[in-house]
Amino acid sequence: MTALDNAKEYLYERQPPLSAVLTAALPAVASQLINMVYNMADTYFVGRLGDPDQVAAVALSAPAALVLTALANLFGIGGAGVFSRALGRGDTDRAKRVSVFSFCAAAAVSVLISLIIGLFPHGAARLLGADAATSAYTRQYLFWVIVCGAPLSLLSMVMSHFVRADGAARTAGLVLSAGGLLNLGLDPLFMFGFRMGLRGAAAATWCSSLVTFLLFVVYFVRRRSGTMVSFDPGRLKPDAALAADVLGTGLPGMLQTLLASLSNAVLNNLTAAYGGVAVAAMGIVKKLDQIPMSVTIGFAQGIMPLLSYCHAAGKTERRREILRWALVIAVGFSLVCAAIYELIPAPLIRLFLRDAATVETGTPLLRLMCMATPLMAVGFLLITLCQSAGLKREGTVLSVLRKGAVDIPLMLVLGALIPLRGLACVQPVTELIAAAAALWLCRRVQRADKA
Repeated sequence: MTALDNAKEYLYERQPPLSAVLTAALPAVASQLINMVYNMADTYFVGRLGDPDQVAAVALSAPAALVLTALANLFGIGGAGVFSRALGRGDTDRAKRVSVFSFCAAAAVSVLISLIIGLFPHGAARLLGADAATSAYTRQYLFWVIVCGAPLSLLSMVMSHFVRADGAARTAGLVLSAGGLLNLGLDPLFMFGFRMGLRGAAAATWCSSLVTFLLFVVYFVRRRSGTMVSFDPGRLKPDAALAADVLGTGLPGMLQTLLASLSNAVLNNLTAAYGGVAVAAMGIVKKLDQIPMSVTIGFAQGIMPLLSYCHAAGKTERRREILRWALVIAVGFSLVCAAIYELIPAPLIRLFLRDAATVETGTPLLRLMCMATPLMAVGFLLITLCQSAGLKREGTVLSVLRKGAVDIPLMLVLGALIPLRGLACVQPVTELIAAAAALWLCRRVQRADKA
């Protein structure tokens, strides 16, 4: 316990479980919601331009942004999980080496992604499902958000995971929230004040990523003598076991997001067959679906260090209570969202685009897809439990079930049987299967506890 100061020791070991969950998770939830709001803001303000093709371009670019989130999960969640387990065992040297590896790997991969999309923009747009009407807009958006912004965005997300693992969940939430709020302010300024249109929305996202990155750098500079997180390149040494531990722990989180990106790309391509209005409607529905998902992700990110620490320190009952409270709150919120989406879908869609055809198309899609939100919360949090316990195989299997193995084949089948609406039916079916599998596989954790 010498590795922790008093505040961290109280959070990890003595704070009542519900209070610890709220302390660790609420800042992450707030930052996730603000991040979601500024992503929605792009769709909202672009919708004010009155062009479904430009709204579609934002939706088509979403899988590329999800790739960055997937990599942040690989290096951030994976690194922070191993970091927390090292602290639970009192191994501060390993904790520092884990953080250096995670930051260096994230930096290298993000630069590579920027170069690939920068060199092959037309191919990237086609791969994402853009057609002749949406290709130019999609390339505009990708240039700022991915080509210019990938290193800033990925490193910021990775740093946020380590700030939480270092016991400063509130700081991580405040920094991410500041970036999101800045984006909300810059969107209308750049788009309408500077008359940049869609390009302005993308440039605003880049500016917010830059500010977020700089704020995290300032935090670590000020905390360099009081944190176990290290940026010292001298600690970066060949260590296959360490790399495997980080990547294995982060792989389920990466697969969830990366396969979600692939799934969204397939969904966009299949939806594109019904025209730009259908793509715009599906994009808006996916934005609304992100509200309960963002809350669940926030709880998962917030409690991950707590679960990992408790697992390494042998605090089994405390870990169970933390997970139980997170499930109660996340599932409860998802049920509320599902009820609202069922009752007033059309007014919610009009918030983004007042096009009558888009609203008519999107209303049944939202009602169908929202049924999956409570099941999604269960599956996602149980995958987090597997990650925290080092159950890499179980976490990976659950991640592939949630996205990729089941939903993509179902899209092809149901999309052919029930035009367009069949695509929206896929999510509830997939989440039901994944939640059932998660409950079954997580018995491994209980058996490990009793062993």
